[in-house]
Amino acid sequence: MSDDEEIIPLDQQESEEDVHPTKEESRDAVLFNTDWTVETLFRQIDKKNINLDPKFQRREAWDLARKSKLIESILCSFPIPNVVLAEDRANKGRYIVIDGKQRLFSISSFMRDEFELNGLTIRKDLNGSKFSQLSREDTDVIENQPIRTVIIRNWPTEDYLYSVFYRLNSGSLPLSSQELRKALHGGKLLDYIDDFIQSSQPYKSIFGEKLDRRMRDVELVLRFVAFERFLNTYKGNLKTFLDDTVIFYDTNWNAEIATLDADLSKLNDSLITTKEIFGEDSFKKWNGEKFEPRINRAIFDVISRYFSDSTLRASAIDHKAGIVQRFKTICTENQNFKNAIERTTKTPTATSTRYRIWGEELANELGRRFDDAQRRLV
Repeated sequence: MSDDEEIIPLDQQESEEDVHPTKEESRDAVLFNTDWTVETLFRQIDKKNINLDPKFQRREAWDLARKSKLIESILCSFPIPNVVLAEDRANKGRYIVIDGKQRLFSISSFMRDEFELNGLTIRKDLNGSKFSQLSREDTDVIENQPIRTVIIRNWPTEDYLYSVFYRLNSGSLPLSSQELRKALHGGKLLDYIDDFIQSSQPYKSIFGEKLDRRMRDVELVLRFVAFERFLNTYKGNLKTFLDDTVIFYDTNWNAEIATLDADLSKLNDSLITTKEIFGEDSFKKWNGEKFEPRINRAIFDVISRYFSDSTLRASAIDHKAGIVQRFKTICTENQNFKNAIERTTKTPTATSTRYRIWGEELANELGRRFDDAQRRLV
């Protein structure tokens, strides 16, 4: 999955419409501004008081040029966007990063000598330099540079923090909320999914070797796990649905790990079958002339569910041509299916509709019966 490739439909992303903080809740939050120096922020990170989640550091969204530009801006005393932190209610004095994680990653890694400056246009003399190679004057400038830091205390609900998160990122490149979810709920399930993505050859055969910087890969697998286990409880709020899935597994980890392993094994089976049938067009919509280039979340949900049944694999591969043709037909001729994968796709009705229509088509092609209550072929 390339970094510039979008996954559609955008309606299937979590968004501010999924959170509902009240006016009264918003009044309870306490916000204050402080000008922490770069050195103070670095020390807080080093002491793990600011949680940057090292496991996800390999997904840093900033390349070397952007990180270098940030350091150059600090050296030149240019304005730096605010960092927004929320105090961890369970651990006073520790903070969840709401906005500014990439900036903090960049500062921390540079001060640890993890990269050399590159592409500087004002301080060209520093290109190729690590932090330890700078003059005392330059290191003092960096360490003493203040960065406006907004700290949120007494935040009332997680919805409030999500709302702040979405507002801060509106109008810019949409960010994944997976990191915030992980900070709020712990990381057992999301860490496990991350490990699965890195070890699953069937997953890599479709989505590629490279980890997605915006963590859309984690979101897709989390969606599979959530819908595989709790489809019949889905009420239309995708954020809450995914949050509840993370909470459920993290709370019942020892009791549920075997079920999770089984579900991820089924996902591997599904990916193998999907790749054998659809090839490079796996999980993409047919527009009447060709398969669109981007992965469609709603299509991923329905295809991955039915092909997760390993007993269907041989029969499905034998009916490859018929399955592909039926899929093309409903993508262009079945208006209800089209609406359910293109428009208001998060509603319970749209979700139920696309599972039902594709399930019926697949059942008819394979000579099976479609169980509407369980959304399975029998």
